[in-house]
Amino acid sequence: MTKMLIGYPLNKYEAFEQLLSSLSKKHDLTIKDYTYEWLKDNIHKFEIIVPSLKVIIDDDIINNAEKLRILFTPTTGTDHIRIRNKRQGIKIFTLNDYKHDINSINSTAELGFSHILSLSRKVFSAHKDVVEFGRWERNDFLGKDLNNKVIGIIGMGRIGQKIAKYAEAFGMKIIYWDKIKRGKWDKISHLRRFLSIPDIIFISITLNNKSHHLINMKNISNIKKGAILVNISRGSVIEEKSLCFALRKGILSGVGVDVLENELGDYTKSPLLQYARRNPDANIVITPHIGGATIEAWEKVFTLVAEKMSKELT
Repeated sequence: MTKMLIGYPLNKYEAFEQLLSSLSKKHDLTIKDYTYEWLKDNIHKFEIIVPSLKVIIDDDIINNAEKLRILFTPTTGTDHIRIRNKRQGIKIFTLNDYKHDINSINSTAELGFSHILSLSRKVFSAHKDVVEFGRWERNDFLGKDLNNKVIGIIGMGRIGQKIAKYAEAFGMKIIYWDKIKRGKWDKISHLRRFLSIPDIIFISITLNNKSHHLINMKNISNIKKGAILVNISRGSVIEEKSLCFALRKGILSGVGVDVLENELGDYTKSPLLQYARRNPDANIVITPHIGGATIEAWEKVFTLVAEKMSKELT
């Protein structure tokens, strides 16, 4: 039987018992929320790896992967796969190879819109005020309606288009910044002009050399004063110190992120996280990259991974 490593804790959830049972009939399974050091010491045992999103796979790891045949990351982003010298015989797959199959997955878009709602109505701050301080002061948390507000979406791909449809249901006006014309919405080509328009900026763009630090200290001041920014793509799309500057100067009234610039290293050094700790009353929501982490999403994704691997091994 082929030895297979899954870097996700599927065995903790009853929903995946049937899937794991099916995989166990074909593979010698190891399910482990591993560290970099553990993977480096043990990767030589495995022919198939479904890698964790939390640990970078680099050349030092791959150099020890003597038996590895398939590396299938159940993600669209690949910043955790940093292989320059891929050993011959290793096939690498991502969810981008199966865009049609994942089109029905809504989890990341739903989380992203929950950030918009939470920040607009100061939900997290109000919750903390009640639970931590025992206060019941509704007048301290005056929020804003979404109806008739402008949302600007950076990256109008699968997730961006879902966000646009959710926003339409709330009566919002939609613009977007993308290299490709998509759908019926208004495309703004110049980034600085784009940033000056929306009340809410939503980032769902792919991370690459061109989008690295797309939002930065040079253009952060172009954002409409009092806007909210939400990022569910990758942390490095934003130069985080620019977010702290914008919050401090009142350019942004709220920031929500599911990703941090340093999350694959020492995330505690993230400028935004440090700012949030120093300013507990700031309208900031940070979640630990949970966009794709729902039972339904994992069922679809890992079933897809199992099916595609089965075909590759036959």
